[in-house]
Amino acid sequence: AASWLGYVVIAGACVVKVPQILLIVSNSSAEGLSETAAALDAIAASSFSYYNVLKGFPIANWGEQAIVAVQATMVLILVWIYRGNNLKLRFALFGLWIAASVAILMEGHEYHLLLTTLGASPTAMTAISRIPQIMLNWQNGQTGQLSLITFLLQFLGSVARLLTTLQLIGNDPLSLISHSVGAILNLVVVFQIVAHINQLKAEKPAVKPAKMSIVQLEKAV
Repeated sequence: AASWLGYVVIAGACVVKVPQILLIVSNSSAEGLSETAAALDAIAASSFSYYNVLKGFPIANWGEQAIVAVQATMVLILVWIYRGNNLKLRFALFGLWIAASVAILMEGHEYHLLLTTLGASPTAMTAISRIPQIMLNWQNGQTGQLSLITFLLQFLGSVARLLTTLQLIGNDPLSLISHSVGAILNLVVVFQIVAHINQLKAEKPAVKPAKMSIVQLEKAV
């Protein structure tokens, strides 16, 4: 059952950030998105994928992280494009990250410290990536182009991963802590987006039918 749930999470991950990507593209804007949060989101998902690959854990327990890493990278690139600041430097750093990723996957299994770092770093990066976004939402008093569907799916995926981790690989504290922190912080962003939506609804003026005066009514007749 846990394996099947794991594959359901992987299937859901195929679309988890698609609403966010479509929202950015359709509005031609990355307003409200933290570049730091987007970058750390991509690095955290990639690092956790590398950790699981090198540890030899079943793909049913982590496969969605590889998919999220690709989609998070797309979000990050869109943020760069629509803001247009120092694109050459940013893409040069992106190239270095790709080269480092290849080296890690080829040689990382030989270094215990690197494995521990890859397993532990996503927890810190998830917290660091969400906290700037949460603070930005609070400072702006709105959530900009953030997608409710994306963060809700990420919250549900983290909760499901807690269950599959316990069933498939047992007591791996690095994985359990990572999914727990991710679930809590994603839920905070969900609450912020819902609060912003409710605020917009409350501020939207009600359209009342125009009342005709007696003079206007007589003229109409």
